[in-house]
Amino acid sequence: MITLIRNEFYKQKREWSFLFLLLLSLLPVLTGGAGAIFNSSTKTLADLFFFMNNQFAMFFPMVLFILVGFLFYQEYKNKTYINWITYGYSKRKLFFTKVSVALIIGVLFAAILLLLFICLIFALKVTGKVSADIPELLTVSVGFLLEAAIIIPVTVCAGAIIINLSRNIIISSVIGVIYGFASCFFIGSEIGFVVPNGFAYRVAMYFSDRTSYYDNPIRATIGGCVISLLIFAILLSVGVILFTHKRKIES
Repeated sequence: MITLIRNEFYKQKREWSFLFLLLLSLLPVLTGGAGAIFNSSTKTLADLFFFMNNQFAMFFPMVLFILVGFLFYQEYKNKTYINWITYGYSKRKLFFTKVSVALIIGVLFAAILLLLFICLIFALKVTGKVSADIPELLTVSVGFLLEAAIIIPVTVCAGAIIINLSRNIIISSVIGVIYGFASCFFIGSEIGFVVPNGFAYRVAMYFSDRTSYYDNPIRATIGGCVISLLIFAILLSVGVILFTHKRKIES
């Protein structure tokens, strides 16, 4: 499987679409930085993180949906899907290769976004635009990383299901946009922890402002963790079953 993963990354070196997705994933920091420079209302790290995280919760799932959709769609578009099967590669391995690559790229995108956010905070602190200290920055970084750790695997598996059902990158991308907006609907709800992306957002915001967390924190935390893991396992299982199902063209 390592060989397949290496092959995937080798193929992506020639694809400019991933640069576009990276820029799209960095949009929350870019717009947040511009707002902090030209809008005097953003004066603290908490203010900037609140704005950035709102944008991240909506845009990043879209990026992941398009990312995993593109990885699978390449095989269908280039007619190489059957070639891999003909050469004796396990369909299960092919599926996990695509998902693994999407997870790795998703983590890299999130890490770059966090690094850019940290650099932005230091730049704004030096210029006197934003007040922040190292412990506070480290705290919100932990919250962001936990949020990404929940959003990335769940969204990648959901995107893998949609692209393998539709085999159409446009349909998959449109559903990804809807998915991103729909995820934000549950952010403010007290039962929103049943939706992984909504739960992830509240977890991140807890590290910035504890009053923004759920009224019943123990129920929400335990329920959110269990439900997120359960949904991830279900989506992953459905994705494997769907991809490994024998189609007419393979008979």
